[in-house]
Amino acid sequence: MKYPWYKKINPLWWFCNSNDSITKDNHPLFHPTKPLWIRKILWGIRNPLHNLFFFVIGLSDQPDVVNYSGQWPKEGQKWNIILPFISYKGKKWEYYFGWRKGICLGAAFRRVNSKPM
Repeated sequence: MKYPWYKKINPLWWFCNSNDSITKDNHPLFHPTKPLWIRKILWGIRNPLHNLFFFVIGLSDQPDVVNYSGQWPKEGQKWNIILPFISYKGKKWEYYFGWRKGICLGAAFRRVNSKPM
């Protein structure tokens, strides 16, 4: 879904999550014992600035753009953009920064989980 420019310039909209919001029925395992209003606050804290990184800085609402290196645009796509992405995974730490495959900007710096998931 493409979002209009007037939403993208609204800083309050940047803090929303237009892809995946908390409602009564979805995400039943995310703090299931807490009231819905607390779950909504915790969901926003869990992933702040989602819309900013996906739709303002990122290109996730642009269906005719793809961010894959070494690949021609598919039929119906106009552009193949290769955006910067750097990542590292060692024995104890991992990080990444840049535009991910879904053409949204992201960053993470965390300890590597020693237990298999």
